[in-house]
Amino acid sequence: MSRLGITGKLVFGLALILAGLGTALTTQAVSQFGQFLRQQATERLEAQALNWIEANYWQMVVIGDQPTLSRLVRDLQVKSSVSYVILANSEGAVRAAIGVPAGLSQAVSRRGDFMGRRWTEVRDGAGVEYFELEMSIPSTGTGMSSDLESMFGLASQARPERLPQAAHLGWLRIGVDRRDFNSRLQVVVRNNALLAAGLVGLAVLASFFFARRTVQPIAEMGKAATSIAGGDLSLRVYRGVNHSDEVGDLVRNFNAMAARLEHNSYEMARFRAGLEQMVEERTRALEQAKRQLEERTLALQEANSKLEERDRAKSDYISTVSHELRTPLTSIKAHAELLMDSPDPSPPELERRLAIINESTDRLTRLIGDILDLRRIESGVELWKTADADLRPIVRGAAELLAPKANEKGICLSVSTPDEIWARVDADQVQRVITNLIGNAIQFCSRGDVIEVSLARAASAGPFGNREGNFALIRVADTGPGIPADEHARIFEPFQQAKKAPSVAAGAGLGLTISREIVLHHHGEIWVESQPGCGSSFQFTLPLTRRPAFAAAAQA
Repeated sequence: MSRLGITGKLVFGLALILAGLGTALTTQAVSQFGQFLRQQATERLEAQALNWIEANYWQMVVIGDQPTLSRLVRDLQVKSSVSYVILANSEGAVRAAIGVPAGLSQAVSRRGDFMGRRWTEVRDGAGVEYFELEMSIPSTGTGMSSDLESMFGLASQARPERLPQAAHLGWLRIGVDRRDFNSRLQVVVRNNALLAAGLVGLAVLASFFFARRTVQPIAEMGKAATSIAGGDLSLRVYRGVNHSDEVGDLVRNFNAMAARLEHNSYEMARFRAGLEQMVEERTRALEQAKRQLEERTLALQEANSKLEERDRAKSDYISTVSHELRTPLTSIKAHAELLMDSPDPSPPELERRLAIINESTDRLTRLIGDILDLRRIESGVELWKTADADLRPIVRGAAELLAPKANEKGICLSVSTPDEIWARVDADQVQRVITNLIGNAIQFCSRGDVIEVSLARAASAGPFGNREGNFALIRVADTGPGIPADEHARIFEPFQQAKKAPSVAAGAGLGLTISREIVLHHHGEIWVESQPGCGSSFQFTLPLTRRPAFAAAAQA
């Protein structure tokens, strides 16, 4: 029922009303017709019974034997077209019966007087119901003449055992099968049902026509409302717009409302377009300002971070330099005070202490020079004297400079420069890098170790920049104690040294840092490959240049 439309609900409701009304009228008509049939049957049976009593009274009273009574009740059954007939005396004992069904109930299911006649509804053993009319057989007042009644009276006196002891002679019970009544009632019910169905059908068709005429405009308005809710404001309803009833007013008002909504939507769209443009412009301006603010904030953060890093580096640098300077100064002061406290030192003691003071002074001089060189290189104050140079004499010159020191410690120093390799470099600075690397190797190696210095070509700048091209690769490898992997990057920082034996004199820790700055200035890379116990290999690269024309001419 909930899925029916308005038309279906109206038609269904009207059909229910008409069906209920038809059922009530049919029930009333059947009830009245059944009462009418019972009245007719009662009157007919009563007339037939009275005629039968009047015609056979003398036989019942005068003769009254069983065969005669049986024949009489059989004649009554046939003439009256009834189901059974029972003739009983005044005490209720059956004297004759015909057609009595088995198990006929003696209990009265409904009993009463209908139109002055006594009737009963009974049922047999098979459940078949019967309408039973019970009539008294009076001893007088049968309708016969007074002479005939006198003659019956004399006959009765001759047979006193037949005289009734009460005011009547007995009872006559006539039963009619109720199915006879039901069959006639079914005809009436069928006719009334067909008539009611026809009327209901006509009423449903008429109601469907009028309901459809009313509902169709409303249904179209529902569809149009759905489309309007979806954004299509151009739809209008045309069905029912010319009706002069309330539905027509509703359709016209709906169309007016839709037109107003469409106009308002157009105005709102124009206003929204202008507003969106303004919002977009303001948003772009805010985003641009936000980006500028973020860039400035990031720049300030980077600058602040650099300043903080520079301040920390400066503080660490000053602290480290102060510590490194204090060490030789302390040694010089201590030995000078010892000499001053000893007015007449022995020549060996004097010589030993003066040697220590001299060594500390040299170390202090070297430290101050390295510090000044590093600051000049980092700040760009250093004047670079770059020119095209063959790297072979530079490498050999650095090795020859430190060869006596290597021979003194019993270390084998070899140099390999097979080919002519040219690069645009500051020859003194590059030689300084090679000298630092060879000097460190000599410092950490022991007697019997080997140091190999080689010059070759390489196809990349090194392991860091991933730059391919033509480069010179200078390698200083030794068979010394080696360097742990976690110290490979640290040893190139200022004042940082690799772990070494206690017997080795400590340097300032600026040689590798200066070497790195020189190599980076020449657009090369420097790194170390080493493992503890397997020696070390310091390598750096320099970009190659073409061989100068004057060199080729000189060789020719």
